[in-house]
Amino acid sequence: MARRYEQKARAEQQEQTRRRIVEAALELHRTVGPAESSFSAVAERAGVQRSTLYRHFADDRALFLACSGLHLDRHPFPDATPWRDIRSPEARARSGLSAVYGFWAENESLIANVLRDGERDAVLHEVNEFRMSGPLRLARDALVEAWPERLRTPALVAAAALAVDFRTWQTLVRRSGLDQADAVALMASSLVHAAERGTGSAAAA
Repeated sequence: MARRYEQKARAEQQEQTRRRIVEAALELHRTVGPAESSFSAVAERAGVQRSTLYRHFADDRALFLACSGLHLDRHPFPDATPWRDIRSPEARARSGLSAVYGFWAENESLIANVLRDGERDAVLHEVNEFRMSGPLRLARDALVEAWPERLRTPALVAAAALAVDFRTWQTLVRRSGLDQADAVALMASSLVHAAERGTGSAAAA
C-alpha cells in the first residue's frame, strides 16, 4: 500500500514538473519567441536542471507540441460548426471573421512570434502547420460553403483563405489602424465581391 502511494506521489510530482516546464516555455515563446527560448532558458525559468527538462522533452519538437497543445486547450481556435447555421453568406462571414479576429487579437504576441521564428525553424513551422492548418481550413470552408456551389470559385476560396489568415488581421488592424469591426466588414465585403465575380463568370459560361 505504501509503495503504491509513493508511486502515485512520484507520478504526480513528475506531472507537476512537466507542467511547470511547459508553462515556462510557453511564457518565453509569448514574450521573446521560440528562437530565443533555449532549453537552458526554459530550464532556468521553470526552476529545473537541463537534465530534468531533457527527461521530459527529448527535443524541440516534443516541447513545441506540448506548448502548442496546452495553449490551444486553454485558448481553442473558434469552432466553425455553428457558423453553418447562418444562411446569409455575408452574415456568416461577419460572424465567423469576428470570432477568428478575436482569437488573433487575444493570442497576438505568441502567434506573431511563432510565425516569425517558424520562417527560420523547420521544426517549429511543421508543428505550427500541424496545429493550425486544419482549423484554418475548416474556417475557410465554412465561409465558402455559404455560397451556392456554382459560385465557389478559386477566387472565392482564395479570398476566404486570405480573410482568416493571421497576417491579414495583423495588416488591417495593427499596421493600417482599422478597428476590428471595420476589418471584419472589409474582408466580408471582399468575399461578396469574389462571389459576384463568380456570378459574372457563370453567366459568361
